[in-house]
Amino acid sequence: MDRRANRCVDAAALSLHQLSLLLLLAAALRFAVLTHDVRFHPDEALYATYARRMSRYGDLLLSDAPLDKPPLGMFVNALSFSALGESEFTARLPAVFFSLTNVAVCYALARRLISQRVALIVAAIIALSPFDLAFSGSAFHDPLLTLCCTLCALMLGRAQALWAGVFAACAIATKQSALHFLPIYLLIGAAGLQRLTWRTIVTFSAPILAVSLALAAWSAARAAPVDFWTLGILNPGALRLIRSDEVLPRLARWLSLYGESVGFVPLLLISAYGTWQAFQAPTRASVVALIAACGLLATLLAYWLVAFPIYDRYLLPLVPLTALLIGYGMATWRSRMATFAVLILIVPFTLRTVRNEHSIGIQSELYRGVDQLAAYINRLDGAPIVYDHWLSWELRYYLGDSPRAQLVWYPSAEWLSRDVCNLPTPSYFAAPESAAWRWLAILNAAGARLEPIARTPLVLYRITCELSAP
Repeated sequence: MDRRANRCVDAAALSLHQLSLLLLLAAALRFAVLTHDVRFHPDEALYATYARRMSRYGDLLLSDAPLDKPPLGMFVNALSFSALGESEFTARLPAVFFSLTNVAVCYALARRLISQRVALIVAAIIALSPFDLAFSGSAFHDPLLTLCCTLCALMLGRAQALWAGVFAACAIATKQSALHFLPIYLLIGAAGLQRLTWRTIVTFSAPILAVSLALAAWSAARAAPVDFWTLGILNPGALRLIRSDEVLPRLARWLSLYGESVGFVPLLLISAYGTWQAFQAPTRASVVALIAACGLLATLLAYWLVAFPIYDRYLLPLVPLTALLIGYGMATWRSRMATFAVLILIVPFTLRTVRNEHSIGIQSELYRGVDQLAAYINRLDGAPIVYDHWLSWELRYYLGDSPRAQLVWYPSAEWLSRDVCNLPTPSYFAAPESAAWRWLAILNAAGARLEPIARTPLVLYRITCELSAP
């Protein structure tokens, strides 16, 4: 008995040592991504603007803002601004903490419900995942949502219903999409319960009810023309079944994005192998794997067949489920070297993300120079009017809280061409140089002349009109 106990202690110590090394590796990778010199993505800029208002002025209601999200993610960014100052770095820093914590939480969840070996594989996959890594250095709220979901499953699996309810409530207060992902993670956590009682259900539900009432009170106090729940439904567009001409393009795009969860796409076949293995033996571990597989399949089918916008960050909560399935499949292999060799296949894709050469998350080239463009606009005389189609949210952030310039968004070159000779002067047009050629041709045909006065490499044009308005 003493020998067996000593072996268990030694195994646990070795596992904790391996987990510590994985966490150190994950931390190094995530801080490397955080230090990328990359301007805000439009959605990052929008919510960082709201967080800046909360931090500077204590404006927690944002009554005039067309919010389509609950406030928790913005509160977190506002706290980071207040504590560490306002910058891209501090806006993105919380996501590093959430992503790193999620590695440890997923390890604990897999160890609790399946096995220690699966837990280490799951932690390694998430630590190296190019997808998780790309969003760990962002100001998006999806890393917080993912962490809340996995914490909810872990707490429920440990029969800590109150804490499970708290983290479920936090997920709902972060993004409405929590209502889709939470059932998957709740079923995974429930697999670790000996039995489900009414007391457990009531204890779990109490924090959710309390936070839901608080969100309703916050929304009512804002007195916004449209509440955030309604805008959250309206802004993605009408949810409909896709048309026949969308079937293959959407399938290809979603599969391409999902493949980034592990980088090396053939590894996803191991998740199918893990699902097949789960059918072989009716154990708690196999039930957990089947729930993860069903959740993955249902989510991917919904994203494909219903006309959701194709945003890569929507897939982030699926990364732990994918890692769990792959880990379950690989744990059946006898050779540890084979497992190690497969994990090594992810590393080139991980390093690609560290080098900022990835195609997901924040694209470094798309918004390069927007801060310099904003600084140039702020130096213009008077109260200039700047027309744009591409840069509104991010340009508004970099112009500051009280800019003299007025930004006016136009949906198309044709719309702007109708007004171009009636615009007040001085007027300006901001655009990426590579995308502006069609707009310039249409505006020139309407009698406008656009003179480039700044390249950052985004271009600011001064608008003059050579023809009288029709």
